Amino acid sequence: MLSAYSKNEIFMSCEYIKSHSLLPKKGTVINIIGNSILCDYINATINTLNNETEYGYTTYQSENSDALSSTVSKQCFLYYFDARKQDSYQLIDLAKALEYASKIKNSQFIAMVMIPPLCKREDVMALSEMELSKISADTILKNVEDTLSGYCNRLSIREVRFDNFLIDNSDDNALNLSTIVNDAIQNNLICVNNSDAFDIVSASSISDAINAIFTVMSNGKDANIYNMSGEPLSLFDVKTFVYKTLCDKGVKLNINSDNIPKKKSYRVLDTGKLSSISYTPMCDNETRLLYALSYFTDDKQSIIEDKINKAYSGKLSYIREMELELLHEVDKICRRNGIQYFLSGGTMLGAVRHKGFIPWDDDIDIAMLREDFEEFKEVCKNELPKKYQYQTFSNKDGYHYFFDKITIKDTYFSTKYSDEFDMLKGISMDIFVFDKTSDKEFSQKLHFKTLMTLRLLMNVRWINRARKGKSYMLSKLLLPLLRLFSMDTFSKIYDKVLRKYEKRNTHTVLPPATDHKWRGVMPKKWFEEVSDAQFENVSSYIPKGYDEYLKQWYCEDYMELLPLSMRVGSHDFYRLDIGNEIKSSEESKVKHYNYKGELL
Repeated sequence: MLSAYSKNEIFMSCEYIKSHSLLPKKGTVINIIGNSILCDYINATINTLNNETEYGYTTYQSENSDALSSTVSKQCFLYYFDARKQDSYQLIDLAKALEYASKIKNSQFIAMVMIPPLCKREDVMALSEMELSKISADTILKNVEDTLSGYCNRLSIREVRFDNFLIDNSDDNALNLSTIVNDAIQNNLICVNNSDAFDIVSASSISDAINAIFTVMSNGKDANIYNMSGEPLSLFDVKTFVYKTLCDKGVKLNINSDNIPKKKSYRVLDTGKLSSISYTPMCDNETRLLYALSYFTDDKQSIIEDKINKAYSGKLSYIREMELELLHEVDKICRRNGIQYFLSGGTMLGAVRHKGFIPWDDDIDIAMLREDFEEFKEVCKNELPKKYQYQTFSNKDGYHYFFDKITIKDTYFSTKYSDEFDMLKGISMDIFVFDKTSDKEFSQKLHFKTLMTLRLLMNVRWINRARKGKSYMLSKLLLPLLRLFSMDTFSKIYDKVLRKYEKRNTHTVLPPATDHKWRGVMPKKWFEEVSDAQFENVSSYIPKGYDEYLKQWYCEDYMELLPLSMRVGSHDFYRLDIGNEIKSSEESKVKHYNYKGELL
């Protein structure tokens, strides 16, 4: 079974290859030749692409060229050569593979060469392609390039060089993250030398390496060499990063005062040529190290959670505590008045998969059918505690989202979008409504498209300026006309259209009115009955049709965790202030703030 790290690397490569239009031609046969972790990941990536596209690639993976037997046209050969090993058989096998490929019309040959360890240099920070070739004249790397050169006039050949991979635990690896992490875990100690700050190395993630290979396949030039590696960093940077990440696990830092070199030394590849053919790394060094660190440690999730909590300035636990208190209040109101509600979206998924918050989520969403929702709104007018405010478009207080909220008054939470509007912005619970729609497909689509058109117009009117991108000219032309009507007028029209089928005997509901893309209508019966669900320390409800809903809203395997790179907060918040809710070591009376003015 693939690890979380492996799934994430494959996911990032697939997303990169698709978004940068680097897919080989349909029906291409891809021969992956070589015994290495890189070959295994390339094979897994291509198989995943096959499942996600209609390109129908055929892959053959083998340790050497002896397994080559297909004579189909449109072939690509990805040949891995480990030049760290002084093995003459590799050169013989490389020549055999080149000879075979040269006899197939329109074939392409990509040599993926792991170079020998770079010698430390104080004169040059990073070695470019021709520079490395010059200083490697007496090495096996020169023999590799001579072998490739002999076939350049018979075959489309390109070479990609690699120096190190972050998860490669080879003794030849200048940056051996595996050794650093294992020492830290086994001895609870990371030893740092003063000279480590002067030892600059580079290493790539597997996903970046695969992305580079596909970039060279698509955009590279024949008979050209391209260097591939990560951004340079010092051994001091690496060791202190590992320490910062693992220090709360009991790992200590020991600094040895060795002699400080006069100059920094570099073991780095220059990747400028690769960048010139539109290659870009997926993430920065710190994120790349974080993912690699999760590969070597057992406590993977806490490492990612630490990163998530850091994004909220360490306040995520406070936010969740406030939201759970709010959920408990809403649950009491609904039970007391016989109103049926249920957890929705990511909150429902969290209840089913985690028995609480999704580890990287920061909010709670609930939903209701229309009849329960209308009753709930009325009840809240009298029963909602004063520390909360019910927000809906009908309050005429500047709030014009397409769903209602209950907001904690003495807090401030905004995205860059919401921060522009004059309304109460705080930590809140979203309340969604599953409204009835037609049982007929054509009428369903018409109903949905009408609502989406209204939403587009309302967004332009609310922000009160032309939208960016493709809709710029249209929104600029429409804006003077839209300004003739108030947002309250638009909200009433939207609400009327949304509730068009409220009194009709239909059995289908629209997905909640959010910014999610169209996911299709759902049977009303999924939500007509609820069952108990525990969400952290709060007893709540989920619909009895939760399994069908989650499969349609997310995917068939919704119980599987997202790739590591997708485990990020659900809101790109702009400003966060938890005001009076933050805990103090001393009891003191704090003024309640009005966040619209915030005058002392």
